Amino acid sequence: MSWGRRIAIIVLALVALLAVAIGAWAVAIGPDAVWRVVTHGTTTVWDHLDYPGRATTASPNPTPWPVAEGGEPVVTIEGGTQPVGEVLAERGGLALVVVHDGAIVYEWYAADHGPTTASMVFSVTKSITSLLVGAAIDDGLVGSVEDPVTAYIPELADAGYDSVTIQDALQMDTSSTYVEDDNPFGVHVEFNYTADLERDILGLSIRDEPQTEFTYKSGDNAVLGLILSRVLAPESVTEYLQRRLLDPLGVESPGTWSTDSTNGLERTWCCLALTARDLAKFGGLVLGDGMGILSPEWLTDSFTPAYPPEAWPADYDGTALTNYGYQWWIAGDEAVVALGKDGQYLYVDRARDVIVVRTGASQGGIGWVDLLVEIAEQIPSR
Repeated sequence: MSWGRRIAIIVLALVALLAVAIGAWAVAIGPDAVWRVVTHGTTTVWDHLDYPGRATTASPNPTPWPVAEGGEPVVTIEGGTQPVGEVLAERGGLALVVVHDGAIVYEWYAADHGPTTASMVFSVTKSITSLLVGAAIDDGLVGSVEDPVTAYIPELADAGYDSVTIQDALQMDTSSTYVEDDNPFGVHVEFNYTADLERDILGLSIRDEPQTEFTYKSGDNAVLGLILSRVLAPESVTEYLQRRLLDPLGVESPGTWSTDSTNGLERTWCCLALTARDLAKFGGLVLGDGMGILSPEWLTDSFTPAYPPEAWPADYDGTALTNYGYQWWIAGDEAVVALGKDGQYLYVDRARDVIVVRTGASQGGIGWVDLLVEIAEQIPSR
């Protein structure tokens, strides 16, 4: 056999193996998801520019943040101190907005970014979805957090969800089979790229053994998103966000909520794009006890730690994250955090009346929560 023929056989065998692998991948997560992964690659903060979505707009009555004098915070990093602007520039930062007593006291943007530039806030979106669940309860569209998920998604009854409440989903305490990882054959990648999100949500199930500690699962939020989409129809989740939160909060700039397909379902766990200034408005909502937009009781419940010490994973020991509430991280007695992939943060210190927003194209190899706490602690009282 000639070398040319041998090489041809090897090439054909490799092509056949590749075709089998892609076929198995398509079976595992769906051909639409595979196509998006192959043609687009990993998720980025600019995904809203490439995928279907619903636009949000500036409020009819925008309320710009006042700007007050304030110095540049200095943070501790790698055994030394450094101005935060340098840290942001070196480590993938896009924006930092620090608000104290209702005014911006420090603001930084990357060279190609600005106050009106929206970028994906990834899992910060979960916390905003939680606020929408509270609004839907206030509006009588959802009965209460004690309602079973199957009261709104009856198709999940045979999958074990008849014993799962909305509160369980809010607290990520469902014992769902959803696994949060980057396995290309796994459910998390499937959810991030699918063009038929409802089908995939209805494919979730509950494990036989209940979870014994906090387990982060975007799938629990996706269930909340489907509940919202059903109780709101024909209004979309994005339209409800605009009407119930963005307009009364006085946001200044357009944004986008990515969907699985044109006119499809919002990816409520990951994919809202906002400016840093407008994201800070949600911090103002927290500091203002709902500002008359949401019931203060909802926020109190949202920030109540859901897990006893023995159920809180040791992975978080030594960090500022001390517990989890209704899709919000708890950071001590008076601070809460919404956070997302690649370093998206909304940190709210209720005791100091401080909001810190950091957005970025990457995490930058450091833990930002501790730095945001440090920034908040440097803000002098007025």
